[in-house]
Amino acid sequence: MNKNMLINQTKAETLRLVRSPFFLLFSILMPLAFYFLFSALNGADKEIESTTYAQYSLMSMTAFSLISTAMGQFGIRLSYERRDGWVRLLKLTPLTPSVWIGSKMIAHMGVHLLTILVIFSSAHVVYDMDLTMTQWLLCGLWLWLGSIPFLAIGALLGTMKNADALVAVANVVQMAIAILGGLWMPLQTLPKWIQQIGQWLPSHRYAHGAWNMLSGSAPVMLDWVILIGTGIVFMALSGFILNKREAA
Repeated sequence: MNKNMLINQTKAETLRLVRSPFFLLFSILMPLAFYFLFSALNGADKEIESTTYAQYSLMSMTAFSLISTAMGQFGIRLSYERRDGWVRLLKLTPLTPSVWIGSKMIAHMGVHLLTILVIFSSAHVVYDMDLTMTQWLLCGLWLWLGSIPFLAIGALLGTMKNADALVAVANVVQMAIAILGGLWMPLQTLPKWIQQIGQWLPSHRYAHGAWNMLSGSAPVMLDWVILIGTGIVFMALSGFILNKREAA
């Protein structure tokens, strides 16, 4: 029963996501526009970190896209559905909270995979990148699985009571960690104090793992530790807050 409910709810969540104009604009069109703009301004063939700027920026903008979807779409939707009484309505239906949350996370992971395919394909068509199939697959897999901690951050943001205020907060937070993490411009070109902060942000470690794969090496241990730690901490915090509210 729960399996069927999960499948059906996941389908509904996926359709809601892909039909949203906000998803198309902020998760696909805007990252692609920034990617082609930055690549044109900096020179697609310019060497950076043992690769080209077009390849380096591709990982940055794909990471930015998935972060935006996870923190924005996921967190904001959770907050609005709680505000509008959807969570209270769940108690009157066979749909359990775990199925509700689980379907959203599975749907977002499916949409993240679609986003990676679209952005990677667009970049390859325009710049005819010479990456091997192994590099494409490993970078895509890293970015896909690495988006889970940002869903956890989105879940915590979704616990905010003021859904309208959350829209502004989520946008500020995701833009801040993208810029400070070196996704919009290489971290080494930013002021020293930003570099010292940025190297510890999950957004930087997220893209850093993919950048390493472009040069033929693996993500470093710090990439794994910060991303996994972020996912565990933020998911635990969001669960604690929601359970406390349910008990009140």
